[in-house]
Amino acid sequence: MAIVDSRLTVKGAAEPVLKKVAEHFPALPIMLVSIEPNGFRAYAPFQTAELLALLQLETLEFQEIDISLPAPESDEPLPF
Repeated sequence: MAIVDSRLTVKGAAEPVLKKVAEHFPALPIMLVSIEPNGFRAYAPFQTAELLALLQLETLEFQEIDISLPAPESDEPLPF
């Protein structure tokens, strides 16, 4: 999951961001989430409603990345 501005959870704007985030986490499914006054707004290439209902942000461990920079090289093999 990546926390983003609300404007980046709309299909046209979200797709390039999804691609950049996925470069940093190639083995994980990526969901873009914005925190709204009345809950969450999300975009992903999969169904997000049930997952959003279960989110407890205070229990998640976040890592800040700069998607304007290339993803670092990784020697770890993908798990599939």
